[in-house]
Amino acid sequence: MPPGPITDYPLLMVLLFAIGSVVGSFLNVCIFRLPEAESIISPPSRCGSCGHQLGFIDLIPVLSALIFRFRCRYCGHRYSWQYPFVEALTGTIFLASVIVFGPTPEAAVTIVVSCSLIVIFFIDLRYLIIPDGLNAIILICGLSLDAYLLATRGWHNTAVRFQEVFPLPLGAPPTSVDALTSPIHWVYLPRSVVGMLVGAGLFLLISWAASKVFRKEAMGGGDVKLAGAMGAVLGGGYVFLAYTLLSIVLGAAVGILLIALRIRSRRDQIPFGPMMAVCGIIMLFWKDPIASFIAQLYHLP
Repeated sequence: MPPGPITDYPLLMVLLFAIGSVVGSFLNVCIFRLPEAESIISPPSRCGSCGHQLGFIDLIPVLSALIFRFRCRYCGHRYSWQYPFVEALTGTIFLASVIVFGPTPEAAVTIVVSCSLIVIFFIDLRYLIIPDGLNAIILICGLSLDAYLLATRGWHNTAVRFQEVFPLPLGAPPTSVDALTSPIHWVYLPRSVVGMLVGAGLFLLISWAASKVFRKEAMGGGDVKLAGAMGAVLGGGYVFLAYTLLSIVLGAAVGILLIALRIRSRRDQIPFGPMMAVCGIIMLFWKDPIASFIAQLYHLP
């Protein structure tokens, strides 16, 4: 990477967006093929209406949709807005990640996790499932970034520490001088592991409580696994608390809106994974100000 911020190099910014949009085209393939257990490599892309194999000019991200007005140039069938939207969104995420984090491992993790969340959003929205492979990718990203930070910054700066007081002498009361002078030992645990356990455990508890209240399954296993994976990325502290609250608020707002507009009824299942995916991408870029706002809102230390 050249010296200075990437915003000083417009051509490089265009290149990053272009690379991201190409990746977005691949994400569209994953969105449609993964739920059907089809290969994401072959056969080549075809029109979903006439079956004609698409050429290079048909697959230019974003531009092909604009040139051909969202229609197949062979049969004229109109195709979904999802294709150019995912391409443009992925290109924007590639560019924004490097602008915010620079050419760092944090930027790479943000890109990979965001791409996984985009695929999760559309698959869960349409099929009400979250493929385990996507959760595994997010989990591996969280563990890998944590390992890198631990290696470069040390345990004291990146790990979660737990206070442990050495045991008092036998028979000594807790209020004795020994209790005040007993040495303190800090136990350090990887932030990603703590976040994974907190995330999966918290959402498992929420799922159990909601199923008791509504007397039906309120949250799928894929949501719990996604929470654990995002916990590995975000950690188990205020950032994950903010992520949880943001997801719940967004889920409730969307659910109420859909019922009010009579798009869904109270008995219909509304997937929670898309809300978690949207909030996950938001937290990746703005985790610190959002977590600080939540802490101040609830007067947390």
